[in-house]
Amino acid sequence: MLELLKKIGEHWRAVVLAVGLHALVAGLLIFSVAFIHDTASKGNRGQKIVDASVIDTSAVRSQQTPEQTPDTTEPQQQPPEPEPAEDQSADETSEKARQQAEQEQKRKAEAAREQAAQEKAEQQAKAEQQAAEQKAAEQAAAQKAAEEKARKEAAEKAAAEKAAAEKAAEQKARKEAAAKQAAEEKARKEAAQKAAEEKARKEAAAKKAAEEKAKKEAAQKAAEEKARKEAAAKKAAEEKAKKEAAEKAAEEKARKEAAAKQAAEEKAKKEAAEKAAREKAEREAKQKAAEEAARKEAARKKAQQEAARRKELQKALQQEAAGRRDAANQKAMAQYVQAIRDKVEGNWIRPPGASNISCKVRVKQLPGGQISNVQLLGSCGNEAVDRSVRQAIYKSDPLPSPPSDNLFQSDIEFTFRPDQ
Repeated sequence: MLELLKKIGEHWRAVVLAVGLHALVAGLLIFSVAFIHDTASKGNRGQKIVDASVIDTSAVRSQQTPEQTPDTTEPQQQPPEPEPAEDQSADETSEKARQQAEQEQKRKAEAAREQAAQEKAEQQAKAEQQAAEQKAAEQAAAQKAAEEKARKEAAEKAAAEKAAAEKAAEQKARKEAAAKQAAEEKARKEAAQKAAEEKARKEAAAKKAAEEKAKKEAAQKAAEEKARKEAAAKKAAEEKAKKEAAEKAAEEKARKEAAAKQAAEEKAKKEAAEKAAREKAEREAKQKAAEEAARKEAARKKAQQEAARRKELQKALQQEAAGRRDAANQKAMAQYVQAIRDKVEGNWIRPPGASNISCKVRVKQLPGGQISNVQLLGSCGNEAVDRSVRQAIYKSDPLPSPPSDNLFQSDIEFTFRPDQ
């Protein structure tokens, strides 16, 4: 049932024309039956039946005047008898009345046919007008749907862009509060400007659509007016030809409508097949895209995992190298401090009676090993020993250089223990 309604909706023009043609044929049949019935019922109504008798034909021929001619329209088995003058006058009056009645019936039949043809033309024009109005309504509905879809897509796009801008603004806001405020202000201005532009575009589109609709309606109205005038002008000249060719035109029109219907059905089948093929191709493309996206996502995750593993490995190697460097630096630093201590102790002159000497010393040096300051962090025993230690340190100027530049320190602390 739904399929039948769908087909009727697709070929509504053919359906309307077929219904109109059938209605016209039914009206003509009803009128013909009524006409025949009236003629049969009124054939002898109000007329006088003349009595006839057999007479001698030779006597009739001798009595006929030059204006009178024998009636040979009907075969007679016997020659008619001469009628009286009164009966002949009554017959002539009855014949005239019958002929007038036939002419009146013909005139009425002609008027009925003309009226039926006119009604058919009016119905056809009305059907075409309704078809045009429905087509305009469908176009308006399609245009409205397209505008609604465009509006929704624009709203979704604006919402997505706004969400992206807000997310970017929030990420930027975690880094700099001032930058966040500026970005939000800029996003609001851009959104307002975009909304204004979108509103102007929609208004322009609506105005253009209204103008196009007005132009179409004006053109349609002008075409209808022109068609009406042309039909009125041609009606008188074409009426006779239309009457004679009405049946032939109806048959030709029915044939064309059947051919058009068949062509439309073939086109619908072809379009359905093409649509099915397109839908299949779209499904396959979507499936292929989904598979490609899944493959890319797996490759991305694998690459991330590989990068994380390499990063962890690099970090471990760096930590290991740093540990080795720290151990080497600590060892080299201990050797460097020991070399300074050995040089100072080698230049130290023990004061008389000094023993078990141990004290911490802080030495400030320049990059070349030149001593700029010496500070004892505690007494080494007495004033003489303290003085001897200072002299030994200054005598060791310049101090030994470190194994590498990165081990150099301007402040060196070590424990002076010459007896150990």
